Amino acid sequence: MASRQGVAGAPTLTEAPTGCSHAVCGLVEKNEEVGTGKKMTYTLTVNVGEELPLILASTVAVDVGARIVVALAGSCIGDVEVSAPTICDAQMLGWTGPSSAGPALLPKTFNPGDDAPKDRPKAGKATAALDKLGNVEVAEGVDALFVSKKKLTKEEKEIEKLEKAAAKGDEKAATKLQHLKVRQAIAAKRAAGEEVFTDDELEAAGLSAP
Repeated sequence: MASRQGVAGAPTLTEAPTGCSHAVCGLVEKNEEVGTGKKMTYTLTVNVGEELPLILASTVAVDVGARIVVALAGSCIGDVEVSAPTICDAQMLGWTGPSSAGPALLPKTFNPGDDAPKDRPKAGKATAALDKLGNVEVAEGVDALFVSKKKLTKEEKEIEKLEKAAAKGDEKAATKLQHLKVRQAIAAKRAAGEEVFTDDELEAAGLSAP
């Protein structure tokens, strides 16, 4: 029977470290293409909450406005020290679950410089920002995983339908669309406490009362 020989008092071996010791959220402010074809790379300008943004290289395109994870210089990915700021993917961070090519993405709740989570964040429902007319403001380049689609009202569905008809040259639909948009603007002004007269607003928009 074979027996295992060892050294008395030898230290217990531990697993190699995983993840990143100091990864932060970076907001992509600019994305420039470098090269052509299969040699195409991307130069990203990334705000990580410091006085000046970082200039980082990526092998995949990243939308402006996306929040990515960046390992800062001096931190460690696994047991390897980072000598220069590095874009992290899910595997480098030790995140479990399905991983895709490219930088690990964070939801809009993270601000530049915030510590990246140790675990993959769950895609939660984001509260849509609205403009003065109540329309959803969509930020350029936001990761679709973290943005919930706003449910359209009956009026918004009607506007969408009229816009499609107007685009095809339907003049009646175009006029009706103008009326609806003016009435939306009137409702928004009244909600803000302004005194507004429908006829005056229609006349200012070059429309006659129906």
